[in-house]
Amino acid sequence: MGLLGIWHRLIYTTGRLLAVREIRKMRGEIPTVYALTVSVVAIAAVLAASLYAMNMLGSASSVPYNLQTGDSGGGVSGIRVPVRGIGIVKLKPDRMVFMLGVETRGATPLEASNLNSEVAGRVVSSLLTNGVGERNIKTSYVAINPDWKCDKDGCRQEGYVAINQVTVTLEDNLIPEAPKIINDAIQAGATNLQGAWFDLKDETRKNLRDSALQIAFSDVTAKVSKIAEYLNMRIKAIEQVQVSFPDEGGVPIPLARIGFEGVPTAQGAGGPPIMTGEITYTVTVDITYVFEPSS
Repeated sequence: MGLLGIWHRLIYTTGRLLAVREIRKMRGEIPTVYALTVSVVAIAAVLAASLYAMNMLGSASSVPYNLQTGDSGGGVSGIRVPVRGIGIVKLKPDRMVFMLGVETRGATPLEASNLNSEVAGRVVSSLLTNGVGERNIKTSYVAINPDWKCDKDGCRQEGYVAINQVTVTLEDNLIPEAPKIINDAIQAGATNLQGAWFDLKDETRKNLRDSALQIAFSDVTAKVSKIAEYLNMRIKAIEQVQVSFPDEGGVPIPLARIGFEGVPTAQGAGGPPIMTGEITYTVTVDITYVFEPSS
């Protein structure tokens, strides 16, 4: 119920109270002093309700609808204005991760394993020759399984298959050399290539985050200064600050897959084309300011 509704209800109730008082007075059911007291109280209630309603309506009409005023519980009164600042930084990735695999077959598990070790050794030597450090070559999967062949007559085992997979990380100036590094690994015997993930080194990510944060705070500061100027007010206090950072992680970029015979499906003898693109880092800053009139 609004203020006018409450006001009307009080007047209606008071009117009924006065009417009942008059009837009971005429019948001699209440003393004159009590009747006079009821009248004074009823009239005072109507006057108080009227003054309260007029005061509230007058106050509400003087406040813009899109601003918050008063004390929110923090002990600071004034007009509250939320302002958002955004910082965006773009940078080429300085880290690339992909996986190379070697599959070999043999009549026995030992035969398949020995052949796999020989080929995988050549692949790792190729990576080292191209400048990839040992710390950036990590074995991620090793297995020996029965090799099943299936046709319309059913499935039958034809020896064993050995699998060795390594995860390779390229950094900085080795990223542009990725097509050649991958192609040399294929020529050395790699039979599988799985995807690529472009990312940033930890130190680079920290610098990127700091730059985006600085831009976001500069943005929110410039905006609030203009708001204060337009409103002819000044900042009295900062009530709340919230900073949002993005989910940190790599950006998966698909690469061409390599067939079991080591023949790349990508065009060209120099290895599959690789486009690093850019990584976008965004920081959002939300600040609630408390304004007061300029003196």
